[in-house]
Amino acid sequence: MDTGELYQKLKEAGHFEIRMNEPLSKHTTWRVGGPAEIMCLPESPEDCAVILRISSTYQIPVTLLGSGSNVLVSDRGLKGVVIKTKKLKTIVWDGMRVTAGAGVSLPFLSQEAYKKSLAGLEFAAGIPGTLGGAVIMNAGAHGSSLSQVVSRVTTLTEEGRFKIYAKDALKFNYRSSILKNKKELVVEVNLTLQPGDPGQMKNSMEKYLREREAKQPLHLPNAGSVFKNPPGDSAGRLIEAAGAKGWRVGDAQISEKHANFIVNLGKAKAADIIQLIEEVQRTVQEKFSITLETEVIFLGI
Repeated sequence: MDTGELYQKLKEAGHFEIRMNEPLSKHTTWRVGGPAEIMCLPESPEDCAVILRISSTYQIPVTLLGSGSNVLVSDRGLKGVVIKTKKLKTIVWDGMRVTAGAGVSLPFLSQEAYKKSLAGLEFAAGIPGTLGGAVIMNAGAHGSSLSQVVSRVTTLTEEGRFKIYAKDALKFNYRSSILKNKKELVVEVNLTLQPGDPGQMKNSMEKYLREREAKQPLHLPNAGSVFKNPPGDSAGRLIEAAGAKGWRVGDAQISEKHANFIVNLGKAKAADIIQLIEEVQRTVQEKFSITLETEVIFLGI
């Protein structure tokens, strides 16, 4: 089936937005990436199920994309269908519990919890990204992570079937969960929070935001931390100690502000970033005998 036929099938099957040959550089925080053959922007889990069922029937590859943070997309772009979840923004509060769509931004959800004096998401006030991707990666900061507040996750399989995971089944680990190795689309997340003191919560959130602004290169396109911290150490410290801070390939540069960030100075390509990642890994391995694992997810690479 060619792209035009698939576009028509999807158009007939639902009322969600569909785009052809959409530049993914517009949808990633690194501002790099070639075109998506077809991008779908569903507004409900049911829309997502329709897209997945059609793609599965015709054996079309599907790539899932949230806010585009923490990912590196190939300069060639992505074949098949890209499902962008940013319109899955439903939030339902029930006492200390909240059910939120995968497209809800973490900072927004953190602020909404603060308004209700519900604690547990203060750490997420400055984490760029959406809830769906954050659950898969078990996003965290300041000694806290989503695994501490998630109670249930609803996903869709490649064939468009709904699945529900209880917390224990998610096997959360450092920047990881069982969902990381599954080709499933997170559509909804249930979280359980606790009563909090508004003053303390506000102080914590403001402190975290100040620290982030002081330490991270927020003024330039980036994807967040590139490498996982090795046990008992810091990737940023190792990269700086290896003398790699400020290294540059094309318009990709190891940030002068934080060595675990690679920034786009304007016209960086995915290939530039990959080369920089590999050079850093090789240098740190040679100098410290430590293998730096990437936290960033590679798409089409």
